Amino acid sequence: MDEKIIAVPTKEQIEWSSCELGAILHLDIEVFEPEYHFREQWGYVPDSGIFNPKSLNTDQWVKTASDAGIKYIVLVAKHCSGFCLWPTKEHAYSIKNTPYKNGKGDIVTEFVTSCKKYNVRPGLYYSTSTNAYLNVDNPGTVRSGNNEEQKRYNEIVEHQLRELWSAYGEFFEIWFDGGCLPVEKGGPDILPLLNRYQPNAVLRPNEREITPALGR
Repeated sequence: MDEKIIAVPTKEQIEWSSCELGAILHLDIEVFEPEYHFREQWGYVPDSGIFNPKSLNTDQWVKTASDAGIKYIVLVAKHCSGFCLWPTKEHAYSIKNTPYKNGKGDIVTEFVTSCKKYNVRPGLYYSTSTNAYLNVDNPGTVRSGNNEEQKRYNEIVEHQLRELWSAYGEFFEIWFDGGCLPVEKGGPDILPLLNRYQPNAVLRPNEREITPALGR
């Protein structure tokens, strides 16, 4: 009889479960143009110049969460609009082309700094499945169906994840809402980047679409 293999949680998974309370922070361009609905307006995204949270204070965010007993927080660095809360080098649609701190801001940096200050573990959310700015829809395919455009989009995803995962320290949780299109189905090659830059992060793909590519 074959010996049974019993799956056991990793140290990081046990630590994640022991936290009990976590939070997610989502600040996107739609806050400044709430009538924007990307699936009804393909080919249009709000101008980045409207993004200017003048009273933004990540210390206030994180301290409030910490006071409530929250042990980790996941920041949405890029959601479906495609707008990036850090100054990505991959395209113009990011915080670097906004009035916020005269284009010198980086909310990912501010968030991570506040988490360290209040002893809250930082996490990061990045949607690979949808990007209105680049005309990409779930599950991460370019709407044109063009192979070269798909290749370029995959490169952008990989480069942006490298930016996020290599420059801001260790993240407690990595969240992919909507799942990730596996390499064998034409998606970006994400797993080697995870293993290299964030080997200790707990992963959270969308429960409905967990893919083998993220099965660590």
